[in-house]
Amino acid sequence: MRSETEIFSELEHLCGSAGYIHLYADLVFRNTFIRFAEGIKGDDFHESFGRDHLIRTELTTLLGLMIKQKLDFTIPTGDRMAELGTRTLTLLEELHTCLAGPMRPAPESAAANDFKIDFTRGDVLREPIFYTGESAYASQYRDFSPLKYRADEEWLLANRGFTIAQAAKVGAAILALERVRLEEIYNGLRTGIPENFTLLPGFTFTPQELLEPSGESEAAIRNVLSAFSVGETDRNETFQALNDFNLANAQPIIRGESGTFILFQAYSFYEALYESLFYWMLQDATYKDTALQHRGEFTEEFSAQRLARVFGTKHTHANVLIEENAATSVGEIDNLVLFGNRAIVVQAKSKRLTLEARKGNDGAIQKDFSAGITDAYQQALLCAQHLLRGGKRVVGKDGTALAIPKLKKIYLLCLVSDHYPALSFQAGEFLAPVISPEIPAPFITDLFTLDVMTEMLESPLHFLSYMDRRTGYGDKVVAGHELTILGYHLSSNLWLSSDTDKIWLYDDLASSLDAAMAVRRDGVAGEQTPPGILTLTKGSAYDRLIAQIENCPRGDLVDLGFMLLQMSSESAAQLSQGIDYATRQARETGGAHDISMGSGKDAGITVHSSYRPFQEGIERLQFHVLAKKYQQKAPSWFGVAIHPDNKSVLYGYNAQFEWEKDEALEEASHSFSSGLGVKFENGKPRKRKIGRNDPCPCGSGKKYKKCHLSG
Repeated sequence: MRSETEIFSELEHLCGSAGYIHLYADLVFRNTFIRFAEGIKGDDFHESFGRDHLIRTELTTLLGLMIKQKLDFTIPTGDRMAELGTRTLTLLEELHTCLAGPMRPAPESAAANDFKIDFTRGDVLREPIFYTGESAYASQYRDFSPLKYRADEEWLLANRGFTIAQAAKVGAAILALERVRLEEIYNGLRTGIPENFTLLPGFTFTPQELLEPSGESEAAIRNVLSAFSVGETDRNETFQALNDFNLANAQPIIRGESGTFILFQAYSFYEALYESLFYWMLQDATYKDTALQHRGEFTEEFSAQRLARVFGTKHTHANVLIEENAATSVGEIDNLVLFGNRAIVVQAKSKRLTLEARKGNDGAIQKDFSAGITDAYQQALLCAQHLLRGGKRVVGKDGTALAIPKLKKIYLLCLVSDHYPALSFQAGEFLAPVISPEIPAPFITDLFTLDVMTEMLESPLHFLSYMDRRTGYGDKVVAGHELTILGYHLSSNLWLSSDTDKIWLYDDLASSLDAAMAVRRDGVAGEQTPPGILTLTKGSAYDRLIAQIENCPRGDLVDLGFMLLQMSSESAAQLSQGIDYATRQARETGGAHDISMGSGKDAGITVHSSYRPFQEGIERLQFHVLAKKYQQKAPSWFGVAIHPDNKSVLYGYNAQFEWEKDEALEEASHSFSSGLGVKFENGKPRKRKIGRNDPCPCGSGKKYKKCHLSG
């Protein structure tokens, strides 16, 4: 195997070949554009997860090597293009194999079968740092940049000649223009590929062509292009190895012929817009501290706004202090969510992985992780422990004391504001969380994932249920980034049995989520919701039940919601049929009807429907629930009263107690045994007739007339 330096050197020489820029245009088009008919779907993204597909970091590496030399725009022959393409892919594959070397045991090693990847080593982490998928969508960089730098508008205008809003409009205009041109070029190939064909014109534009679509002045447009383009004499001298600073990341626009500009990846422009401006400001000694302050404020304010989308401002509190007394503060929470018997403690950091860490420096990797994640976790844990113990004054941003309910569980959400590659791998290795029933493992992620979570899981119940499972499973679930896990949850309902050691999820599991986000954020035609847990039960009695309790901050209903959301689609369908049957029978007979259903060994649910007076119906439901809980020896059993006509939830109840021998409950458990585990077919329960003198199906050995109590 050749060394990384040798491969990198040959790749640099290849990228300097005459006309290589035309091959590069072809590679970008093949690997970054999604082609679809009518509405976009998850399946349309599957090709982009193939083994031969180039990821953005590989493409940006090629661009960085290409601009190290003066560009030659000569169009190669078809054979030469094919030769350049084949060699490029071969070298990139060889480079990947080289980086992955530390992740494989030596062939002659006697312990090869027992080899375990050590993600604490910097040389091992270099591969996932470089090849892990992006954690942010281009639309997020585009939309968040104006929010991130809106407090810095005056500095930008004075020092760069444009505002952040103007830069975002220019980026959108470039992308819109390129989409039209590339579509025209692609459609023109239906009649055959002409001689000297190239896709490069599809990525090329002039400042004048951006005037109308952007609505900005030519001066502002030129200032934006100048700030994000490689200068005519720049040769990317610092890019001597794979993880060195690459000018193509900070300035992704290059200059073409005759006063034109070229942007190959809109994603790169939007990412540079989100990240580079901050480093410009740091170079201004008089503005550095202000820029740092604004950056931190953005991270905290953005996370608070996104959480308030789900929980409302009433339940979302920013800049919360935990005070020992009026003069002493023992903890500070960036954002605190209080909902029912659950809480979310948020600690946000404006931290990214440094270049030194990306090079595989063990010390730099651990230093970055400590500053960005470990410190945030320790702060969050300390505050959560204070909230559980009580005895401290908890004060909101306006100085008002917050009433802290008795909390069953507190989730720790540690956020970073930038893309932090291989974050999940590092969290599994460098963080040793203190886990208890009340405080599970922390959820380590970035602002981009939080944004998508609040977009898709837009009710408190759905959001908390996912948080509960994600933190409960900890490092049992492994993926390149959190969007993969969220995508899997939305399609298949994240659930692991107790005997599952570990599950590895691949990036293509987020393809339906990718499609839905393109529809929501980019205006692409298609479905806004990924098929799965949010669509399968739509319109069913199960769905109506969840809809009526998902925004209710009562702790017992939150617990009920967790149980319901963990059901399989088959169980949800069975419960729906049971609810429909009970309400229909109550309407038709005028009597009271109940159905019960177990959910594993830990819980179950009884649904009651009748026209009885409210209090009488509630008493019957409670008695029924206690009897079922006693019979099943379950830790908890839920009860729900539903009105037969409008099918609205009248009452929710959760029986939680340690069961003991109780004659009344013993008798009651026989009384309601016929409702346990009832199976439904076509909306009707399977039944068999029982004579008065037949043995009771509860197994007591008594005759039915002596044991079973009707009603």
